[in-house]
Formats: sequence, structure tokens, C-alpha cells
Amino acid sequence: MTNDCTLEERLIARMAREFDGESIGVGATILGDLAARLAKALYAPDLFLTTASRAAADPDVHAKSLSDEWVLCATARMSLDWEQMFQLIAQGRLQIWVGAVQIDQYGASNISVVGDWNRPTVQLIGARGVPDDLWGCEHICYHLRTQTRRSLVAAVDFECAFGNRGERTRVGRKAARPGLVVTDLGVYDFNTRDGRMQIVSLHPGVDFNTAQERCGFELERPSSGEILVTPDPTEAELRCIREIIDPRGLRRLESRQASEAMTLELWREDLPKSV
Repeated sequence: MTNDCTLEERLIARMAREFDGESIGVGATILGDLAARLAKALYAPDLFLTTASRAAADPDVHAKSLSDEWVLCATARMSLDWEQMFQLIAQGRLQIWVGAVQIDQYGASNISVVGDWNRPTVQLIGARGVPDDLWGCEHICYHLRTQTRRSLVAAVDFECAFGNRGERTRVGRKAARPGLVVTDLGVYDFNTRDGRMQIVSLHPGVDFNTAQERCGFELERPSSGEILVTPDPTEAELRCIREIIDPRGLRRLESRQASEAMTLELWREDLPKSV
């Protein structure tokens, strides 16, 4: 890849630019979490980071570990229970990158079931915190590790987060709109007249036909007509990713090369030397 960076490093840098310093920064995927740390390290020093369980809140920027809860607790300024966390979310300050199983052409997302609700072909983890996040975010951004016709679909099988039509208008309350979608092929948004997905940029070496072939609906080209290339990380971003926030290379667990053997290798590296 150009600038001698990997796809994962490119995505972390692109995702980091969506965080600001007035918010709670959360990444529900490995790359999303690293993006929040990169943003705090370089662009948004006041970004309020939390761990997956919220046990360590507002820590310093540390290298990512498979034992993050313990590592981040060392510098955390506080801990939060879930009631406190949801009170903060209700203030509208949450910025989050969510992993989804399905996203449709209007930005609705699904992490609950594939197939009919009464007789699903696949039972997933349930809606979890996504419906709650709707009321605490201005927009929800998504990271899809692999773009396929089964992940970008015409209509989701079960709506965990609203898109730009349907239930959003029925409930009569302000809910987060779909933000960016970042995949292994490109970056997309929903800033079109009818709220449908459009291409923001494609990664180096990816053309429109490839992106369209791995999408379950007709993709919109940018209104300008020009499809941009997702930018390279800067030298400062690459140095921060490789030397400060992820020197162990946990970002590889969301690469095409990820495997059980790689996970086991990283766990062994994470263990105290005396074990």
C-alpha cells in the first residue's frame, strides 16, 4: 500500500478524524478503539475515553492490550457504573464506532438476527446498547471488517438502529442519524437528498465496480462525480499507531490475516514474563 501502511493503519487514521474533544470516545471494534486513542493522542486531548466495561474512565493514552481493563485502570481518573454511563450518554456527547452485521442502503443497522425474527437462520448478540446509543449520539459511525453483499444489504432483517426512513419518523424523537461507514473497500456516508448511501472515498487499488459487486444495492457516486482515494496516514499518525497505541499489533486481529494462531500468539506476548 502507498506510504508503506497497512489497510488497518489507514482505517484507524481515517476513523480517528471523526472524534472531537467535547465527547466520550468509544470504539466497539479494535480499530475503532485504536482510532479513539489516536484522536486523543494527536487531535483531541480532552476526549473522554472508556474501556469496554466502563470500569476505567478517562484514562491516559496507553498501548492497547488484551488486558486493557487492568492496563487502563492504572491512570483512570474514575470508574463508571452503567447508570452513570447512560446519564452521560443522555447528554448527547457520545461518539462511537460500532461493528455491525448488516447495514442497509438508508443506514439502518442490525446486530441481532439474520432472517425472520420468529425463525432466524442466525442468532446474533442482540441489539445490546445500540438502541440506547441512538439517544446519546448525533450520529453513529460503523466499521465493517469485510464488505460483502450480505453486510451491505437493501434492507436489514432486524432494525437495531434507525436509518434515514421508516421508524425514525414514527417515534417522533430525535435519534442519531447514520454517519460514516468504513469497510475494507472504502468510506461511505448518507449525505444524499434521499438519505441513501454514497461513496465518500475508495481505498487505493479499489475501483467502483469492485465496491458495487460487493454491495447488495446500487451505490451512489459522489455528487461531484469524482471518487476520491482514502488518504494515507500521516507520518505522525503512523508513528503513534506503531510505537505508542499499538506496538504489539493487535490491529492485525481485524485484518484478512487474522487467525486463532495469531490471537494465541498475542495472548502469549501479553502475559507477564514470569508466567
